[in-house]
Amino acid sequence: MEAIVEIKNISKVYPIRRGFRDLRGEGGILDLIRGRKTEKKKVLNNINLEIYKGETVGIIGKNGSGKSTLLKIIAGVTSPTSGIVKVYGRVASLLELGAGFHPLLTGRENIYLNASLLGMRKKQVDEIIEYIIEFSGIREFIDQPVDTYSSGMYVRLGFAIASHVNPDIFLVDEVLAVGDEEFQRKCRWKIGELHEEGKTIIFVSHDLGTVHALCDRVFLLENGNLVDRGSVTSTINYYLRKIGRESGIHTLVNQKEDFEAIFCHGRISLFHNKNEITSPMGIDQTFLYLQQPHSSTMSDWEIKERKMNFIDGSGNLFRLPIKCNWKIKLENNELLIESNFELLKEIEIQASEFRIFLPENYSRFFYDGIEETFPPLVPGDTTWKPITIPNPDETTTFVLSENQNNYPPLKIEFSSPQFKSFMNIGNTDYMSRSRYISIFTHIPPDRNFRIPGKIEGITLKISITKEDDYKLWAEKWKSSKEALKKILLKDFYIKLVYGFLEFFMSEPEKQITSSIHLHFQLKCKGLWLLSQTFFWGAPRLENSKWIIKGKCPRLPASLICEMWKSSENTIEMNIYLEVYEELELEEYNVSIALILDYSNWETLYERGTFSPISEDQKEYIHLNKNYEPSDWIKASGENLPNITLFTNLHNKFRMSPINPEFSLRARILQAIASPERAGYFVFRPGVHLLFSGGVKLEKEIGSDQQ
Repeated sequence: MEAIVEIKNISKVYPIRRGFRDLRGEGGILDLIRGRKTEKKKVLNNINLEIYKGETVGIIGKNGSGKSTLLKIIAGVTSPTSGIVKVYGRVASLLELGAGFHPLLTGRENIYLNASLLGMRKKQVDEIIEYIIEFSGIREFIDQPVDTYSSGMYVRLGFAIASHVNPDIFLVDEVLAVGDEEFQRKCRWKIGELHEEGKTIIFVSHDLGTVHALCDRVFLLENGNLVDRGSVTSTINYYLRKIGRESGIHTLVNQKEDFEAIFCHGRISLFHNKNEITSPMGIDQTFLYLQQPHSSTMSDWEIKERKMNFIDGSGNLFRLPIKCNWKIKLENNELLIESNFELLKEIEIQASEFRIFLPENYSRFFYDGIEETFPPLVPGDTTWKPITIPNPDETTTFVLSENQNNYPPLKIEFSSPQFKSFMNIGNTDYMSRSRYISIFTHIPPDRNFRIPGKIEGITLKISITKEDDYKLWAEKWKSSKEALKKILLKDFYIKLVYGFLEFFMSEPEKQITSSIHLHFQLKCKGLWLLSQTFFWGAPRLENSKWIIKGKCPRLPASLICEMWKSSENTIEMNIYLEVYEELELEEYNVSIALILDYSNWETLYERGTFSPISEDQKEYIHLNKNYEPSDWIKASGENLPNITLFTNLHNKFRMSPINPEFSLRARILQAIASPERAGYFVFRPGVHLLFSGGVKLEKEIGSDQQ
């Protein structure tokens, strides 16, 4: 490609002036006499850049970063302190408001004056002057002296002249922001037209939308250095992550400089090989007060200590008397965040949560012994949806992408020395379009945790790994994790997880339950409580029975589950409700969520097929028509075992096949218990049998024929 502007090793240094003291004080004549050196500010630092013919190039950066100085050097308005600039072609520039205008001349006369300065003859100007006047939109004032013009009229006329004198190179500074909306649209259209004509355009703007739409390349000026992130989008996103007061911003870089973390006022954004690997929401911390979240990004941050790969910073939340304290270190391929927070006044917060937001490119994850795929984000997703069931003993997850060159595998792990914390994994809503991993810490309602003072937080570590490292770790986890308990049947096995059961075929090994698996639900005062949300102890084996107990976080009750193998491929269970205070339940059920491949269902009274689930389905749809009590419900599918959910409590449960909301991607068999006459069940303090039954699996493969 043919270079039209060549910039080689350009630097620009300005002396720092101090007004009245320039003559008699610092930086003035007395300093010169006394031999003192004048302070200097390096605005541009060894800039190297080639701009090619026909390109549209944007220069972005905060105020004072040297953008306008660079344009002035290209235009020849000012000279560099060192370095060489070569420009091949006619340059038209709009750098400062009213630059080149004579205030006593009319607008028409200034058109001729400016055009002549750009090398045009009067005859050439005569041919285009009407186009210039029409484009400027100030025809009725064109024969008035320009010192009567408003700032917007200055810009209109200046841009109209510069863009119509047939330049090879068109330089435009941020002065375009002065124009009204209608004129800005005309300017954007004209820049696009010049680009189509093969003109070279270099412009400075804070309008990042226009920069993104028009530019072939974008460069960021930062502390006098030119930053190129490889693409327009990457450079703009990198800049956006660093907007704010300087005292609360720092970029951490590892020694190899392939892993970066930008801390910006309570938000951390991660980059690998200059590609952003967190979503725009980055990593933050929230505090839950009166059921409302308050983010670390809504804080006044001050970095107390900063190094190339380390910061120690604090931020006072705007709306709560809480001070966040973070120490962040980036070493090799690991980001380490050590946190605590201080209560500045007495306040009772319910929870603290660290949130890690990742782009959709991350498509699968490994958590609690299982590798799962993130459901797709669809326009109907208006709420955040968790995918995993929290396990308080599991402190590590891996998140993976199919494009590992740009989005490497991430290992995320945490420790929580003071409180019990647990990990949640899921999707945000469609507008946010992110995967999220959160570490949620419940703060007990104890007076010691609401009086002023410091409270220990979590330590969070995010590591860039490789697929082979992940596979090795996952295999080791599966072979050694004590919390992973199995009930072995002849042709199947069942995993006991906290609050639910997962079912697998042994040969070939295949999971046949999905998402929420086999679980239990209670409905109290309109609120559904899933067994996955209970606080479960470790399972124990007594007299060939697995026993596990979980306490409900919202009701004065616990669930006790007994499970045993009753035949080669059948597991039976009793589920008890232990009540501490009188309790009223509107409904309860046992549900088993199967993989989508299951196609047929059958009860004692009818049979049918599972219909397709549309992407916009957000509710549970019952597929049967007969709700008479039944003792069993069965599902089958091609190349899958038959699976039957049954109860030993005759006439107690209604069996129903269900298509749940799309995000669960499952078929559900459900045994439902609801009161016959009264609107609720009444349970007095004590232990009550809620369910007796089980699941029968048949090795005979269903044929998809009814």
